[in-house]
Amino acid sequence: MRIAGNKRLAVLIVLLIVSLIGISFYGGPVTYGFFGIVVMIIPVLYLYILCVIVSLKIYQKPDGRSMVCGNPTDFYITLQNEGWFSFSSLRIIFYSSFSTIMGLEDNVIYELPPHSSVQRKTQLLCRYRGEYKVGIKKIVVQDFLGVFSVTYEVKEPLTVIVAPAIRQLEELHTLETDPDADRDRPENRNRPDLPVREYIAGDEIRMLNWKATAVMQKLMVREKTGEEKNKIAILMEAKRYGKETEEYLPPENKVIECVLALALYYMGRGIPVDVICHTDRRVVCTVESAGDFEVLYDMMCRYSFREDRNTEAQLAELSEQGLLYGYRQVIFVMQRWTAEFQTIAEQADRDGSPYQVLLIGRNPAGGNGILPIDAEDAPEDVL
Repeated sequence: MRIAGNKRLAVLIVLLIVSLIGISFYGGPVTYGFFGIVVMIIPVLYLYILCVIVSLKIYQKPDGRSMVCGNPTDFYITLQNEGWFSFSSLRIIFYSSFSTIMGLEDNVIYELPPHSSVQRKTQLLCRYRGEYKVGIKKIVVQDFLGVFSVTYEVKEPLTVIVAPAIRQLEELHTLETDPDADRDRPENRNRPDLPVREYIAGDEIRMLNWKATAVMQKLMVREKTGEEKNKIAILMEAKRYGKETEEYLPPENKVIECVLALALYYMGRGIPVDVICHTDRRVVCTVESAGDFEVLYDMMCRYSFREDRNTEAQLAELSEQGLLYGYRQVIFVMQRWTAEFQTIAEQADRDGSPYQVLLIGRNPAGGNGILPIDAEDAPEDVL
């Protein structure tokens, strides 16, 4: 609750003081009657506000529950007075951190006669991928004299599921890879392939095939073939940083936007991409065609970041098993970058996979091989 009209309240206080003086020095039925009327005004005003809250019904609905980040969607709002008296002053406050109601402002005052309604068709614009609350957040109800107002939150807020935006990259200014740039590097003339053999003293530990080792009960290593691995790997960090939605939602949205934009860009140029991420297990989504990209996009729509994911352990496992070996390029899309991550990236580079780091967050710091991307930057402007 807050006081809505200071001047009107001042008048009410003056009337109360005058009535107190009257009954103190003069008495009489008129004076006492005036005092009783002034005293009863305050509970009557609050009773009116309570009746408005009980009688007001709110309906809000977008065109479809699922929408795409950055694409406006038709949105319908109805305020309905189901009581027997007029609503003198209503104001609605919207969720504004992640979405915008286009064409409606918070400071609009609505008045509703009995059994009437106000309907508005507008558009809802969601700025981030994910699931969150949109539309009307709070209602401000003012009494008919304009003295007091009560602000309360909507009991059943509207929650929507927002799919990530697909950003089209015409060209890359920072990550462009020459198809023939690394063909002559000695590291790129061979790659780990599916055939395996028994470990021989002197073999590199990173070439161990752990699955085959578990089956055969002896150390097995991958054979090398003369084929060249012509893919790009995109490693997407799976960890959530921060407790509040305002902290983690924008950078997570940007991580997914960058991954999708890069996968689509390379696919359009005939360069296969392995998108490597973690859910309850490691997932590798290979994108070579439009159908593959649809699979990746569907996965990103449902993807969940979690606080308990261990990025360091996941990257170390990839490095130890030689899974970063021989890529044309490895792109790390991260929210944190540590000395341990740097060591793993440098090992990938020595294995013939040059790396680039996209560090996403609120004003992230750049560095050697690190491209900082603010959570509010558009991928097409910075990549």
